[in-house]
Order: sequence, then structure tokens, then C-alpha cells
Amino acid sequence: MTVLRNRCRGLAVLGALAVAGLGSASAASVDFGVAYRSGGDTLLESAWARVGVDDLNVLGGAVRLGASTRAGDAAYTRTLAVPPLGAVTSTSSVAVTYSGGVRLASRATATLGPVALDVGGSYFTASAGVVDPLAVWSEAAVDQRDRGWTADATARYRVNRTLVAVVGGEFGAQPQGLAGVEIRRDLIRTLPPAEDDDPAAPPETEVTGTVTWRVGARVGRNVLGATAGVSYGTPQGLNLRLDGLLGPDSVGVSASAGAADVLGEGSTLRVYGAYEPWRTVGTPLRAGVEVTAPVGSGTLGLTVSGGRDLSGQAGVAARATYRLELPGREP
Repeated sequence: MTVLRNRCRGLAVLGALAVAGLGSASAASVDFGVAYRSGGDTLLESAWARVGVDDLNVLGGAVRLGASTRAGDAAYTRTLAVPPLGAVTSTSSVAVTYSGGVRLASRATATLGPVALDVGGSYFTASAGVVDPLAVWSEAAVDQRDRGWTADATARYRVNRTLVAVVGGEFGAQPQGLAGVEIRRDLIRTLPPAEDDDPAAPPETEVTGTVTWRVGARVGRNVLGATAGVSYGTPQGLNLRLDGLLGPDSVGVSASAGAADVLGEGSTLRVYGAYEPWRTVGTPLRAGVEVTAPVGSGTLGLTVSGGRDLSGQAGVAARATYRLELPGREP
């Protein structure tokens, strides 16, 4: 009963913060969510509910506040321009569970001329699944330990318009490094001439899609192999991706597909799957379907995911969310 009271109290506090924050927000949203994950011994262990506010304008950045039946969470995001090179965006977050665990995370992305950097790290005394029941089977593998730290860094150098060199690494319980190149090619279509076009002028063209090939290598604890992949994207919102890893004792494959307006204007659909048995702290088998669609004055989201965890146990989870965009208030 004490745990239940703490969870209800957290939701009530978030409601008060939301009302106070929305009074000064220039543009914000309210988020509601419920989820259920198999494997819990009790309803409280399997079910999850959350309410939060997002995009609160504070000190030039965006604040997110939330409280669920498991934890309270907050995040702060800010982007700084770095003329004439590019920009830096950073996000820091904290989640505190009602049992006393904490998860701290920070990530920064920067574009400095031809170089793009992505650096992140986290420290935690509670597993990711305690805060977010679907984190176990997310598209990107998440460290599932109850306590520890992680860090990662990736640098991308644009050699020219079509060639990018990539180097990076992951640090923590399963350290590893990666290196490779990406080759991009735009698919061009020649447009038919209009009646009033100048016959001597060169024909007009448009980009119908972009194909990107990837080759490289990954080496680290319990993993060694060559990597290869291909992606295809269109201006209309279709995105396809396939990546694989093959080595003497390592194998893995991941794929995803996304499309816009499949279920109506403004909707999105994404399907993903990954089989990475070489992972020792992340779930090796993950799959999921994510759908969003405008409903009323907001956006409805549905996610179903599942897989097999490190112990070999299969599971599944589902989540429904609703994001209500609030009109900005005139200063």
C-alpha cells in the first residue's frame, strides 16, 4: 500500500507541476500513456501509467516532466548555434524510481563543419525496464543491468558529398569499437518538359530517393566481425534499412521499415527487428511495431514489442499514448 500511495502521490505532484508550467508555456503538450508487459507477478509489476508535460520553455531550452506508476522523470534539451561551423544539441535526463533507484543520462550531438559528433553516457541504480516497460525490446539495444554505467561516442566525417567515414565505440560492461564508411547515391528522375519550356534548356530533374551503402567492422568483448548494410529513403517518408554482422563467432542482423500517411494523412508506421546474440547486457532478440495517427486535437500512439531476453525468456509488451498539443499563449 505504501508503494501504491507513493505512485499516486507522484502522479498528483506531476499534475500540479503541469498546471504551473503550462501557465508560462509558449507552446507545450500534455502526454498520457498506459502500458502492460508480460512476466510480472502482480498487476503493479506488469502495468504502467504515466502523465507528463513536454516542450516547456525554460532558460532557452525545452523541459519535459513526467510521473508514472513506477518513477518520476525530468529532462532538459537545448540547442546552441556555433557560427559559422554548426550547432550543438544536448539533452540531460533523470528518473527516480519510488523504490529509490535512479537513472541519469546525458547526450550531445554536434555538427562542426564536415564533422558530426554524437556522445552519450548514463549511470543507473535501477534497470531500464523499471522506468520504461518497453525499453527491454526497443529498436536500439539498451543495457539491462540493475546497476552500472555506459558511454558511447561516434564521429562522422564527410569526405565529400557522397562519402562519409565513421568511427566510434561503446564503453561499459561490453566495450567495443566500430569503423566503416558510408556511400550515398541520390536517385534522379528526369521530369517531362512543360509546354512553355525552352527546348534548348537542360531538362529538369528531381530526387526520387536516396540509397546508402555501409561497410565496416565491429570488434570488442564477445564480438568480432565485418558489417554491411543498406538504406533507402524517399522524400515521401518511406525508409528501409538492413544491417548485418558476420564474423568467426559473431553473427547479427537488424532491419526496419517506416512509412508516412499509410493509415491516413499525418500518420506514421514503423516496424523493426534485431537478432544480435553476441550482446551480453542488451536483449539479443527484439522486435516491434510503432504507429502514430492524429486523433482529435492530439496524436495517438500505439506500440507493441517483444522478444527474448538474456535469460532466454520470451515476453511481449504493449503501450498506448496520447499527446495533446496545447496552443501557445501570446506574450
